Amino acid sequence: MVPALALASVSLAVVTGGVLYAHLLADLVWDRHLLESHADAADSIDELVRTIG
Repeated sequence: MVPALALASVSLAVVTGGVLYAHLLADLVWDRHLLESHADAADSIDELVRTIG
């Protein structure tokens, strides 16, 4: 009984760790996407200001 419980506990820990890692990775990818979008927007504004000015 104890080995089965230990195996179940370890399996749950591995699955939970994998889910947390995937969530962290998704957050990092999303943050990078937002940073690139903001940089593109800033470049567009700079270009517009140069065109008007």
